[in-house]
Amino acid sequence: MTASATTLGPTRPSPLREFGASVATIMVKELRSRMRGRRAFVVLTAYLGLLALITYGVYVVVAPSASAQASFNGAFPGAANVSAIIGQSIFSLLSIFQLILVCFIAPGFTAGQISLEREKQTLDLLISTPLRPGAIVVGKLLAALAFVVLMIVAAIPITAIVLMYGGASVDDIVRQQLVLLATALGLGSIGLFYSALLKRTQAATVLTYITVLALTLGTVMLFIFWSVLLVRDDAG
Repeated sequence: MTASATTLGPTRPSPLREFGASVATIMVKELRSRMRGRRAFVVLTAYLGLLALITYGVYVVVAPSASAQASFNGAFPGAANVSAIIGQSIFSLLSIFQLILVCFIAPGFTAGQISLEREKQTLDLLISTPLRPGAIVVGKLLAALAFVVLMIVAAIPITAIVLMYGGASVDDIVRQQLVLLATALGLGSIGLFYSALLKRTQAATVLTYITVLALTLGTVMLFIFWSVLLVRDDAG
């Protein structure tokens, strides 16, 4: 009678779970250093206060003309339309302000994620860990954009004020949040690309903002220039 003993070693986690754990490790490390202290909470409070002031300012500017129009019409449908105009004005201005802020903040948070590791001479130590390079990059990107996402999500209650006036629905708010998140992810990826390509944070930041300006203001100016040329061709 022979007995064969089989020894089972520790099971290796799946590649997807290992990748997720590595990303979570990088994010926890970065967020602990970023969210330490009161600066992040002071910035978030000031940001929400500024959005509240913008909302109140739009109401103060638009409400007098809206009241005059409602009293002139003297009918309930007219008052409903005026309320919708107020809601649309608040929603449009808040969306534009948040989009500009995301275009300005998101690249700045990611432009120094890897170049700073080079300047501090800690990149070699980070690479020598069992963490995969892809997990390091994704973790750095998500950790840098976590505060931007927090600012976007924290502004939802202020944006939801437009539901009280009308002119914008829940679907519009959801689409607004998706556009802001996609913009933050895209522009943040550009900053991380230059941070990995260049050795200096200052050079990476400058090239990142040049690229962002080319993609935003540059495309708008190109569209205006092309529209003017088309109008001249039609007139000629």
